[in-house]
Amino acid sequence: MNNNSKYKIGIIGFGPKGFYGFERLIAYLNKAKISRTVRIHIFNNTSFLASGDVYRSDQPEYLIMNYANRNINSWVLKEPFSSATKTPDFVTWLTDNGYNAVASGTYAPRALVGDYLVDCYQFVLEQLPMNIEVVTHIGTVTNMIKEDDDYKVFYSDKISGELEAITCNKVLFTTGHHSFKTQKNQSDNSGNKIDFIYPTNEKLKYISSPSLVAIKGFGLTAIDAILALTEGRGGNFIKNETGDLKYISSGKEPHKIYPFSRTGVPMIPRNGLATADLELFFLTEEVITNLKQHRPINFHSRLLPLIKKEFYFSYYTVLFKNYGHQFYFDTDFSVMEKQVKYFHEDYPDAPVFNWETIVNPFKEKSVLSTDEIQDYMQYLIDEVANGEEKSPLISAVATWRKISPIFNELYSFGGLDAVSHREFDSYYFGLFNRLSYGPPVKNMKKILALSKAGVLDFTYAKSATISKDDSDNNFSLHIENGQRTQIDYVVNATISRAKEGRFENELYQNLLKNGLIREFENKSKTSYKPGCIEINKDGNAIDVNGYVNNDISFYGTPTEGITCDNDTLSRTRNDFASVWAKYVCEAIKEKDERIEKYERQEHVF
Repeated sequence: MNNNSKYKIGIIGFGPKGFYGFERLIAYLNKAKISRTVRIHIFNNTSFLASGDVYRSDQPEYLIMNYANRNINSWVLKEPFSSATKTPDFVTWLTDNGYNAVASGTYAPRALVGDYLVDCYQFVLEQLPMNIEVVTHIGTVTNMIKEDDDYKVFYSDKISGELEAITCNKVLFTTGHHSFKTQKNQSDNSGNKIDFIYPTNEKLKYISSPSLVAIKGFGLTAIDAILALTEGRGGNFIKNETGDLKYISSGKEPHKIYPFSRTGVPMIPRNGLATADLELFFLTEEVITNLKQHRPINFHSRLLPLIKKEFYFSYYTVLFKNYGHQFYFDTDFSVMEKQVKYFHEDYPDAPVFNWETIVNPFKEKSVLSTDEIQDYMQYLIDEVANGEEKSPLISAVATWRKISPIFNELYSFGGLDAVSHREFDSYYFGLFNRLSYGPPVKNMKKILALSKAGVLDFTYAKSATISKDDSDNNFSLHIENGQRTQIDYVVNATISRAKEGRFENELYQNLLKNGLIREFENKSKTSYKPGCIEINKDGNAIDVNGYVNNDISFYGTPTEGITCDNDTLSRTRNDFASVWAKYVCEAIKEKDERIEKYERQEHVF
């Protein structure tokens, strides 16, 4: 058989998800003993291969994970097993490399996770079969067109600046989210508006020390920005006599930092201890099966009541235990409510479960004070210290982490009706992230210390409006009561997700224009376009005419909006990489068998 013709595969975007796809592809090719030469083209914006920008190794150590060390593992224990001779999980890798203190801790620096991912990539490269070639292209992919049965990928080379073209037979997209604007469309980060904070040492270096800085957002990215402008400028945190943190200024940080968001409510922090093996009592297998059989699902009428009941049960299980009682489950929820009623009659000072208070403790307040937010943050820190075993609140919010993978199954591919889909994307996704996927408590203590030191000011935390002053190049931050402060710099510390009516990235706009993809539309009862591409349940592209294109696949954040919550290092969450790798391997084998059959026929004649 003539197998000298190279089979060419492209992986566009090579952070963790790109590496996962690569690792699965090598495993399948190795198992199938493919003899044809296979060339894998890797395209990435930067040289931080496998780690990507989120885990790049040049980040400062104070930027830490909110995903516990024990959960990080770049490998899957299923066939075909990796061709790498070493497949350590993160904790094992830390120990093997002398990071014993970090290994025994809870949350590692993101840069260290990046080093781990890079090493895992090298482990695979070291065991590549002789017929597999890997070619790396550092630059920005801007377009892809179909040519006969192949695809021409266009990218702007980062070093030469030239527009290059590479031909591929199959392509996997694992890029950052397609709603991100391309670099040339972003605001000038050397000015007084920063649209994206990573890498922080580059993007935030223009902010001068005596300035007033507004930070849009109050989530994980905002915390990173705040720490980069304080601890990253030489400030120090020390423990005071009560064990709390105190901030010692370096004099190089901004004069004031004003975070602002829609609710003004900080995320609930985490202590990183193992989540109890939570059992779900209302979202049972039988209930889930029934919900799947009656899609589309209305979130408010059918799902949210069950979620609230799961929170309720977790809350009171711990609260009853704290008072020496047991909370009994009953399929009749009114029986459980009677238990709670009698309990509170006996213990009138015990905290009462209130969904609205958990969701938004400051809902009725239009303006918040720094003191109010400081008190709430201290309350959260104290609750986290008690953990899921003793804190009813922490036990309740931990429930979502158990529900989340089940919800993903119900949500994906138009599982919710269009109205519910829009509402979840715009409100509940952020809400559950704030409740259940917050920062390490260590970082929350730092934020509280910065506020007490006067560097961080929460005057404009809730529902503030930012506007550009006509007279100069500055901004103003103002709230309902009329209070206003002139701002020198504005930092956008929100991470863009798929949003209705937004399809901004140049690459995905071109794929759309070329008819290779189409935008997903949920047409259940009404219509909602979440701003994402349409794929089938194997991650393959649906083209402009509605046909499945098995040559083009998507994995990770590009699938956000049609699937849910892909911003994770999980190897199992929406794992389109394994399906893609298996299909590519089978396609190569089928092509080789056709060639071999043809050559046999030629030989006969």
